Amino acid sequence: MNHLIAEIKKRGRGVKSFKVFSNEEVYSLPTDLGNPKGYSSDYKLEDDEWFHIPVFSTTPYCLPLLKIDFVSTDYDQINSEQLKKLKYLCSYQIHNGIEHYFFQRILPSQIVEKKWFKLSNAPTLEKDSAVIVINSFADAIYIKSQDILYFKQLTSIAPIFKGISELYKEATQEETQAFLSYDFISVDGEYSADKVGKANRKRIALAKETLDSFQPEEKIKIFDYIKGYCVNLPFDEETSSFTISSEDELKNLLWGIEQRYYTTIIGEEKRVANSVSTVSE
Repeated sequence: MNHLIAEIKKRGRGVKSFKVFSNEEVYSLPTDLGNPKGYSSDYKLEDDEWFHIPVFSTTPYCLPLLKIDFVSTDYDQINSEQLKKLKYLCSYQIHNGIEHYFFQRILPSQIVEKKWFKLSNAPTLEKDSAVIVINSFADAIYIKSQDILYFKQLTSIAPIFKGISELYKEATQEETQAFLSYDFISVDGEYSADKVGKANRKRIALAKETLDSFQPEEKIKIFDYIKGYCVNLPFDEETSSFTISSEDELKNLLWGIEQRYYTTIIGEEKRVANSVSTVSE
């Protein structure tokens, strides 16, 4: 049997669960979960791809309700006042005998308090009740038998799964300053760590991991690679350093460290990859 439960915001911290209704299939199960990607903040999903977290029940972000058997009688029926405090919905559904949990974050804009009428042969004006908008697809799907959480956007599920935002790697002010202090970087003009935006801080977090994995001779190769593609990025041969004076120049350097640049076989056109994924052999 299918059940929709809701988590509402309580006074102070935390949430409380209630049952909304039963016997309804709220969300459809996507047919494109077969090619999941490990989460990377710098990877852009294709339309038929999902991020996934395997053995999700062992992570600190897993909700207690996912670790126990679902019992609908554990939840009190929600009332109209509590519905106005919705934090997120969780639809427990059985598909082919397998337990699925569908999660949707509820934003204030999805609780609509306006006059409305239903499209029917006999429409009537409704004005005394709010409407809660349910998305076509859930923000996250947990398949219990697989112990896998699937999702599209980390920002959408971060308010549901406490602590999961740590997967979104972004360099701190200290890490950003340390990166700009590397001997192969020369900061010019008024540019500084204070002016590095969120996108480049995210790239710095990834680039630092990449650089730490390089041997000294590999660093020399990668710097030659960057010079070959980023001809407009100033490079001082005497100090063997790239001059960075803007967000764009830093972005180009970071893309180079991640080896995002490539040349097409046909036409020899130089391009940059928006996101990358390792190809299995």
